[in-house]
Amino acid sequence: TREWLWTIRGMDDRKLLAAAELARRNEAWDRAISTADRTVLAHNFSVRYLAPYREVLAEKARSRDLDESWVLGVVRQESRFIIGAKSSAGATGLMQVMRPTAKWAAQRMRVKNFSWARLHDPEFNASLGTYYLRHVLDQFDGSPVLAAAAYNAGPSRARMWRGSVPV
Repeated sequence: TREWLWTIRGMDDRKLLAAAELARRNEAWDRAISTADRTVLAHNFSVRYLAPYREVLAEKARSRDLDESWVLGVVRQESRFIIGAKSSAGATGLMQVMRPTAKWAAQRMRVKNFSWARLHDPEFNASLGTYYLRHVLDQFDGSPVLAAAAYNAGPSRARMWRGSVPV
């Protein structure tokens, strides 16, 4: 990633879009998106807003009655569609599910063959992630802003940020 960032520094929009396309063709989704995001005047939104696991994510979104675009946006922000993404806090996979959250969701969903390794499986990760996203959306009275905050930082932080003001 550092080498990539060093290479694209100072590139104009045309070169950035070419680099983003190269990254897309090589399934380096994070680099493709980040590079396409850097353009100023020329844009390629099909690269900037890639959705390589769209079918899986759309199916999981529908099964939880969630907006597909919202789920794709969460995944784009959380992992940039990198299956093996792991945060410094320990969140894993496409939807950056934390281990305690994964275990909790798997128990609630009555998953029989749960293992940590399965968090790298796009379908399993999306299943757990959308289950939890639905949970926090319901917890925050259907507010996608507060639910996204709760998904990313935890429900207690989202409640604190909301304060006592009703939504």
